[in-house]
Amino acid sequence: MENSRSRGRSRPPQPQTNVSQQRAPRPPICGLLSYDTDQLKLVKNEDNQSQSNKTEQKNKPRMQFDTKQGTSGQPIKLLANYFPITSYTNWCLYQYRVDFNPEEDRISTKRGLIAQHRERLGGYLFDGTMLFSGKRFDPATFELASTRRPDDQIVIVTVKFTNVIETGDYANIQVFNLLLRNCLRHLKLTMIGRNFYDPEAKIDMAQHKLQLWPGYETTIGRYEDNILLCAEISTKVMRQETVLDFFKQCAADRNRNKDWMINFKSVIIGTTVMTKYNNETYRIDDIDENSEPNSEFKKKDGTKMTYMQYYKEKWNMTIRGGRQPMLISKNKKSIRRFGVEDTLVYLVPELCIMTGITDAMRNNFTLMKDMAIHTRVNPKERMDRLTNFANRLLSTPDSVTELKRWNLTLSNKLVELTGRTLQPESIQSRTKGYNGGEEADWTKHLRTLPMFVSATVKHWVILAPKDNCAEVYTFAKNLSKAGQGMSFVLPRPDLCPMADGKSSTFLSELERVINESNPSLILCVIPSARGDIYSMIKRKLCIDRAVPSQVVLLKNVQKNNMSVCTKIAIQINCKLGGAPWLVTIPKKGMMIVGFDVCHDSQRKNISFGALVSTMNDSHTSYFSCVEPHESGEELSVHFATGISKALSKYRNKNGTLPTSIVVYRDGVGEGQISQVHKTEVRLLQTACEQFYGPSSVPFAFVIVTKRISSRFFAPSKRGPENPQPGTIIDSVVTDPTKYDFFLVSQHVRQGTVTPTHYQVIEDTLRLPPDIMQRLTFKLTHMYYNWSGTVRVPAPCQLAHKLAFLTGQSLRRSPNVELDELLYFL
Repeated sequence: MENSRSRGRSRPPQPQTNVSQQRAPRPPICGLLSYDTDQLKLVKNEDNQSQSNKTEQKNKPRMQFDTKQGTSGQPIKLLANYFPITSYTNWCLYQYRVDFNPEEDRISTKRGLIAQHRERLGGYLFDGTMLFSGKRFDPATFELASTRRPDDQIVIVTVKFTNVIETGDYANIQVFNLLLRNCLRHLKLTMIGRNFYDPEAKIDMAQHKLQLWPGYETTIGRYEDNILLCAEISTKVMRQETVLDFFKQCAADRNRNKDWMINFKSVIIGTTVMTKYNNETYRIDDIDENSEPNSEFKKKDGTKMTYMQYYKEKWNMTIRGGRQPMLISKNKKSIRRFGVEDTLVYLVPELCIMTGITDAMRNNFTLMKDMAIHTRVNPKERMDRLTNFANRLLSTPDSVTELKRWNLTLSNKLVELTGRTLQPESIQSRTKGYNGGEEADWTKHLRTLPMFVSATVKHWVILAPKDNCAEVYTFAKNLSKAGQGMSFVLPRPDLCPMADGKSSTFLSELERVINESNPSLILCVIPSARGDIYSMIKRKLCIDRAVPSQVVLLKNVQKNNMSVCTKIAIQINCKLGGAPWLVTIPKKGMMIVGFDVCHDSQRKNISFGALVSTMNDSHTSYFSCVEPHESGEELSVHFATGISKALSKYRNKNGTLPTSIVVYRDGVGEGQISQVHKTEVRLLQTACEQFYGPSSVPFAFVIVTKRISSRFFAPSKRGPENPQPGTIIDSVVTDPTKYDFFLVSQHVRQGTVTPTHYQVIEDTLRLPPDIMQRLTFKLTHMYYNWSGTVRVPAPCQLAHKLAFLTGQSLRRSPNVELDELLYFL
């Protein structure tokens, strides 16, 4: 992949702008239905709306029920990180497209060129491409002559009428957000990507060569009853090194490491960098080893110039770093606006600051601990910072003037709403039921009770370096002891000492052990967390020979900690077909599916879609499969293939097909939901029809979103606290056009808990909202790697785990002989 790239028009970097485009409302999802809460019987709801109301609602997706709100659970008063827009003018806005000749890349320069004509234009909002005004200009298209400093070049600005934006239009909300961004600029905040950060409040972490820039994620949206401003605190990690610095580090190792360029590319490709000259962020898609700052590119007028000349003339940046490979970023703006897919942006490593944190940084315990002091904010501090932000917005003179100009009034009080807290779920062991209490943690029960299903282990093997065999033997005894406390019998293993801990030694020993004794499970003790050894072991045992495996770091063996041994014993039981606990789901014949996607760690154009589905009524037996696909290839086809495989396996195991299906789909961005609804849902229906015939099978398709800005706070005498696990929010801050809800499923001991957002985009199963919410909460108890609740339903988390293992280590589909085991835990 490193040397194969699409050769398109090479263009110098261009700033990313927000293009206001009026979007059509999402299509209706399903018919309007109501239900009897006592009998849970579905009945059709007669639509008695007046004709005027019908007209008003014609473009709004209709809900499966009269209301998407549930009723079960204990009501609880909550605060949310949303501020009400208390008043605004019923605008009728006029939208104009603005073009510049010669073209101009920098938005700040564009604003200056337009600002020279304030007397002619009056009050307006400008996003870099579109101008919005409260008055209609005559004529509809006209030209303005501006002077660009410092060269006094004349620039012709063409203003062309494109659209009328009525109150209630989607574009109207976009204008609100444009106005908000103008206000934020008055706070002297720096825009990086889509968010604003405060460089004056930066936190230096010199010992780690990092800076933390505090900032805000903000967006205005239309919610159930009001227009609200959602505000969340954010932190941008700014590394004190450029891509050139990292390139030199890799190149310095060229004598010892022949693959230094491959290592450089594997780290940089896929990351986000920030350019020094305009604070724009770019995702790096490729690296051109054959180009450097002295290389020439062709301008639009046909003449040529070097990148070094371009950056000196355009940005007054002098490049001094010598020969360095150019970074390539696909110009998403051009693709979106013009449909030009081959437009590339070439960036100079010397001018690109690295952002974010690497895997190595994440594994640096000291670094993450030091960062957490500043980034892990408790509910009280978060509320205080949000309130201070709102007050700052409402007290800065220029910001106040901007709001008054458009007659927009913003409250500085967080939105109040009523949520519901579901009762703790009952956890079933083989002999006893219990629950995890308010913290949804049942570790203390798990260690002393029989697991729900204990696998039978006939013969297993441990591979370890011979110098550590004494420690490994003691570890094996404690592992057996931990299993015995949970009625899981682990017989004495065959301990196979190895000459050393090298990957080649592991490879030959694994082959020998499998050929000689064909064990049920192989446990490998590796001396360090080197990814290559782990990946080699997993590829050997998950692809070549299909043997369940457990890899343990030597340092964890040496700790000999009983809690670690307990967790490993549970993992071994699960990998061999056992189940440590059960949460009862009453509905019979239901197959629950989780799906997620992960990219190949080395081949950036390859992704793996992992599907995990339950195979029995207790939802303790699983089937899994992985389908690779190339970027640009339709993922939904592979998703449908996975569904067909799951249905076949279910029929083979149970003698019948499932009577209903619930799909939890992770890994979908907000902009992809419409595509998922059009393709994956349709192909799911087609796949089911092949098994069930034209009547098909009732199903629900749920989008799971973890990366959200919404936060919720429970007021108490001690101050704001995190809501308890099982807290449902399905009003006030939900989307009036969607069947959606928020669920807080975890207990966190530090910081503010992050809820998960669920959108039911298709529902022929017709589960009442109460049942859908309760089912989702139940499933967050069923992930066996943690004796507590997790953020997403277990099939979803398992799919993520499998996709991640495949993308990071296996890099091809696993052996089908393992598809009924949770070998990837």
